[in-house]
Amino acid sequence: MQSHFGKEDSVQAVDPAAYQILRDLAAQRRSVRRFKPDPVPRVLIESILDVARLAPSAANSQPWEFMVVEDEDTRRRIARTAASLFSDARKRDPSFNWSIAVQPFLGQAPVLIVVLGDRRMMDAYPSILRGNVLLRQSLSICIYGLQLAATSLGLATAWGTLQGGSPEAEIREMLGIPDIFTVDHIVPVGYPDESETLRAVALAPARNLAALRRPLVDIVHWGRYDSSRVRSAQEAAEFIWTQTVTRVRSRSVPPRDELSSR
Repeated sequence: MQSHFGKEDSVQAVDPAAYQILRDLAAQRRSVRRFKPDPVPRVLIESILDVARLAPSAANSQPWEFMVVEDEDTRRRIARTAASLFSDARKRDPSFNWSIAVQPFLGQAPVLIVVLGDRRMMDAYPSILRGNVLLRQSLSICIYGLQLAATSLGLATAWGTLQGGSPEAEIREMLGIPDIFTVDHIVPVGYPDESETLRAVALAPARNLAALRRPLVDIVHWGRYDSSRVRSAQEAAEFIWTQTVTRVRSRSVPPRDELSSR
């Protein structure tokens, strides 16, 4: 835990305890792919969605609606459909760590929250900006609030993405979702399964990396960008291949100097 407020600070109207609670939740939140089968009380689902709906949105458009899916057969069908995105992708992008993809794990969670975006709300956005981007930005903020609320209640979540194609169409039909809504995001919700299994061991390296965050000193600039601190192409490539959870070095992966020159 870390606090930036010391006894010598005289910032008015600041509650360090409230800040610490929020920071702790942000630090504790993590993407989980293994869930216990235990049901989640409906009051808890409603509580996290109550926080999600309070999120800011472009033009206060509040484009979100939520499908809560608890039926086991439907959840597994959604998982299979969402995972079908990867059938060709594995061949096109062999260095990507597909084992950490959330979509195949969706069926394990006792609850799926399908986050819908009302496309009609894009009419509220400025015509000089890309409406679909503002819509998805609004949904993303909403989902982060949902995840923090779930963390506060001892629940685990992850974030599965669709964004078009036949899987979205199939899930739309499966759940009876009108065409006016996007079906971009699916959030599994449940109690985390911490048991040590072969699957847990396989996911451990990604789980350890996912907890890492770049320090403030590396990412904050005051007044003007400090160009002496910009990461080189080689440093950026090294970060991708050693600190992110989605890239895996293999013989088919170009050497670092080749990657950094791209």
